Amino acid sequence: MTQLKKRIVIIEDERDILELLNMILSRSGYEVYLCDNGRNALDLIRKVRPHLVLLDVMLPGYDGKAIASAMSKDEDLQGASIMIVSALEESEKMFTGNPQVKDFCLKPFRTSVLVEKVKRIMGDA
Repeated sequence: MTQLKKRIVIIEDERDILELLNMILSRSGYEVYLCDNGRNALDLIRKVRPHLVLLDVMLPGYDGKAIASAMSKDEDLQGASIMIVSALEESEKMFTGNPQVKDFCLKPFRTSVLVEKVKRIMGDA
């Protein structure tokens, strides 16, 4: 029996980082969907129903805080975990109290650390 791949949506406006995360997580066996702005993020999350959302904070359109807040208020999106991937050191404080935010990864990140955190959140560690 074929096991379905776990789905990850990456919301990141820097193309190089988006492609890098796509390559890393696809190679780690995940089904990856990409979004390069905050405006289209919630539509993609609703369509894909990911297990995990990798979310940048500073985005065009909606920022990461607004997306995480909208997800927490939408019953259909409350099941997805969120990992914040940001260069903002204060990003951890911004998401205090949001139970969907499971971890943080500061940019620039080490690939091995990022994959380890994703696997832990996904229950694959």
